[in-house]
Amino acid sequence: MNFWLESLWYALKSLYQHRLRTFLTMLGVIFGVGAVIAMLSIGKGAEQEMIEQIAAFGINNIRVYARELNESQKKQAERTPSLGLSYEDALYLARTLPHIEAVAPQNLLDKPITYRDLNPETQVVGTTPEYLGINGLHLSEGRFISSDDLLYYRKVCILSSELSRQLFLTENPIGRWISIGGQRFEVVGVLNARQATKQRVQIRSRPLEKDVYIPITTSLKKFTLTPAENTPHNQIEYNVVDEMSLQVSGPEYLSSTRQALKQIFKRRHFGIPDLEIVVPTELLEQSQATQRLFNLVMACIAGLSLLVGGIGIMNIMLASVTERTRQIGIRRAVGATPGDILIFFLLESLLISLIGGLMGIGVGVGISQIVTVAAGWKTIVSVESILLSFGVSSLVGIFFGLYPAWRASKMDPIQALRHD
Repeated sequence: MNFWLESLWYALKSLYQHRLRTFLTMLGVIFGVGAVIAMLSIGKGAEQEMIEQIAAFGINNIRVYARELNESQKKQAERTPSLGLSYEDALYLARTLPHIEAVAPQNLLDKPITYRDLNPETQVVGTTPEYLGINGLHLSEGRFISSDDLLYYRKVCILSSELSRQLFLTENPIGRWISIGGQRFEVVGVLNARQATKQRVQIRSRPLEKDVYIPITTSLKKFTLTPAENTPHNQIEYNVVDEMSLQVSGPEYLSSTRQALKQIFKRRHFGIPDLEIVVPTELLEQSQATQRLFNLVMACIAGLSLLVGGIGIMNIMLASVTERTRQIGIRRAVGATPGDILIFFLLESLLISLIGGLMGIGVGVGISQIVTVAAGWKTIVSVESILLSFGVSSLVGIFFGLYPAWRASKMDPIQALRHD
């Protein structure tokens, strides 16, 4: 026990006597460990954020988005009856696919909303009653869109909590009338604030905090009804929508439903690629693949920095062995074994890497906080990442200190005592 305490004391004393040299030697380890901590915290944060987004998206949900066509595709589309994603598509899917529990088409409108002298920036969404359940939203007041609202083209609306607060402050908005695109709509419901905030995720095509919802039949009839003129089926009305949410019976049906959707849309849209089908599990797989690539790049950077730090430790320990050759000879002369000399120098190199590792952990945590504040990325510094970084720095100290310590232990005592 006394030997270990004495060795530790002399190692710390030696490092303190050459503190500037020691600190410069530690820099590689500091930056390497800091890079490892920052890399793992950013990766963990990104993974957690993606999981939260998938949960908000709905693990059993599929999204279908209308997609902009390029010029050649537009020319091809002009020769077919397809005018894009439609309300009729949603009705057809609800009737046809066996594992579809609910379908909610959405028609996004860029219409001004006014109440008295207020004109907030918002997004008008025409949709169906199923939208609420598919998206896991809840109401704080009133009701959502009903089937009768769709049937009778009622001019009713449901406000997001943020929009309700902007327009009415603390007043009860239920039963009030607002203007949407120059037409009067009655407020019949308000979304729950906490739930609306949870749904603000990047997977969606837009944030939900300032949405106002109206019956999709009303939005199509009053604002965006598109007759299919100059087409082979110009006798019917074609109701174009921007996106569609589908809820399937369980995650095991996602893949088969996606394939069925591709076949149905290919047939109904005459092969025109005017939509995109998004499945949450595929998004998660894509995110994980991207994250693995990011982790690999960051691991290489951190590894190079630790390699430089390890080489620095080896060089400084070799210099230390040369400087203390006579001291090594004296220790051997008074009874120290080669193993004692090996442990003494190995302990010194281990202390350099451990202290550098501790400082590197602080640097890594600091970098993570800076990334969170400056870039807005979510970062999570876990206990596992700290332990891993501490373990890596210990291994660096042992591995790169082993050769100098071995060289010191193999010195001939007589030759060492003769060294000036």
